[in-house]
Amino acid sequence: MRKILTVLAFGACAVLVAPAARAQDHVVGRTDLSARLSAAEQARQHDQAAVDRFLATPEARSAAAAVGADTSRLSAGVATLGDGELSELALRADALQGDPVAGLDNDIRTLLMIFLIVAIVILVLQAVD
Repeated sequence: MRKILTVLAFGACAVLVAPAARAQDHVVGRTDLSARLSAAEQARQHDQAAVDRFLATPEARSAAAAVGADTSRLSAGVATLGDGELSELALRADALQGDPVAGLDNDIRTLLMIFLIVAIVILVLQAVD
């Protein structure tokens, strides 16, 4: 009984001593929050567009067909990926499209595309489950 009274006394002191929080006091202001959300949405749209551009190329379609995947289903599944996964795939897709040859022969480039397609398939399957 004595422990309960002690806990209640400390709780009452904490409530009385603590300053009253106002509804306007936030860690992040509304304008900052709005700007951050807008920037995150723009980055996500950019990354999704990069992956979609990659999947629309004839090389990606043939690489997807080689592993039995459909690029239209993969494009639909890209929207379910997390921001980090989507960003990583967009970087890889941009790297393959930005410097397609880079001293690599066609077979190695096709293998890299197949690996990227397989990564997309795996990530989409994980996101759906």
